[in-house]
Amino acid sequence: MKILVTGAGGQLGRDIVHTLSLHHDVRGLVREEWDVTRLSHSDHWVEREKPDTIIHCAAFTQVDTCETQPRQAFMTNTIATKHLASICGDRGIRLVYISTDYVFDGKRKEGYVESDPVCPINVYGKTKWMGERWVRKRCSRYLILRTAWLFGRGGQHFPGAMLERAKRGMPLRVVTDQVGCPTYTGHLAQGLLQLLEREDRGVFHMAGNGSCSWHEFAEAVLEEAGICHTVIPITSNELKRSAPRPACSILRTERDHPLPHWREGLIAFMQSPHKTSSERMGGTP
Repeated sequence: MKILVTGAGGQLGRDIVHTLSLHHDVRGLVREEWDVTRLSHSDHWVEREKPDTIIHCAAFTQVDTCETQPRQAFMTNTIATKHLASICGDRGIRLVYISTDYVFDGKRKEGYVESDPVCPINVYGKTKWMGERWVRKRCSRYLILRTAWLFGRGGQHFPGAMLERAKRGMPLRVVTDQVGCPTYTGHLAQGLLQLLEREDRGVFHMAGNGSCSWHEFAEAVLEEAGICHTVIPITSNELKRSAPRPACSILRTERDHPLPHWREGLIAFMQSPHKTSSERMGGTP
């Protein structure tokens, strides 16, 4: 397959390019090369490369900033996706759209499967859901891949932030009332490769197996790193974020493609020589 990847500078995009390049002809493009909000960029790269598949990782993912910059979130997550879906639909190109657990409201304590109705509660989730709708409408060959709580080599991620703060002796205050599925990007890239080679289509939930709260995740990170540091439990209300978060965004699946347990993903990440120890994340979930 000849594959183009948008947002290849992000942690998921990097692992997708790395993993898929071992098996297929893959070109990853960073934002400076392919700014998806400049629609002419999408026209240019598709016409130049003539791919069989496009994996659309580029997104405005800063959840709280989306609340204060809804227009930018809409342009990036919805309008750019609509345009790319139209191009793929017109040319018969398969489109893989990376979506999110935040399309759900978090009220179902057992979590969500692919056929459950969506109900986003923040701007980020709403703009990603609108992107999903355009993919379905404009492109017959598509994969919508919902995932959650990503961490991987490079970039900004929760484990790196926890490790950096603990090493500096900073207090760790982490919420206990948000539950989800931490997902290692290396495992997600492998799962996506299997879907592509099987020619699967439709909506898929692909996240780390099992679930935990952010507080439990933080404790697991420190345990795997061999660091003794107290993690103070707090509530979401105490954190006072701009964007509301779903209380339970566990992604379950009706389809046969499970990823390894999130704890296995954490171990794989900790053993990776490519992980970064210095993070600039402005806050703790």
